[in-house]
Amino acid sequence: MKKNMLTILILALSILNLVLGAVIVFTVVPTTIRTNKLISKVATAIDLELQDTEGAEEPVVDIADLEVYQIPEDLTITLKKGESDASNHYAVVSVSLSINTKSDDYKELQPSVELNVNVIKEIINDEFSKYTVNDVTENKEVIKKEILKRIQEYFNSDFITSISVGKLLVQ
Repeated sequence: MKKNMLTILILALSILNLVLGAVIVFTVVPTTIRTNKLISKVATAIDLELQDTEGAEEPVVDIADLEVYQIPEDLTITLKKGESDASNHYAVVSVSLSINTKSDDYKELQPSVELNVNVIKEIINDEFSKYTVNDVTENKEVIKKEILKRIQEYFNSDFITSISVGKLLVQ
């Protein structure tokens, strides 16, 4: 009789364990999935990057493989007016491009950099003019990244590896 009671008790506990396992699977897992989606949306909204661990870093280019192209003259850019601004504000910017000489596209695209200097100036002007006088100095790195991204899109290549702002005067 004791063996039968023990067997019934073990069977009841096994069924209870199975039921609780099923409850966990059907209630906790969907909630966790929805929470992960929400976190991803919030991170995207505030412009955080969710990086994978498989080398999402930008490739490092040896300094010996870089060629610097200086935009011939300083650019004077009209900045976006702030809410309380009555007059226009300007930024005087000196920009140079770092070009990877070991890139596959270097020989083909390097001569076109000088030919397209006006387009590059326009891209630089567009990006800086999106910001107010107070925001330019705070968002300098963001502006540089956007300029680099747009120039790389324009040339359809990543042979230009970085943008340097040597002089930035804001008034």
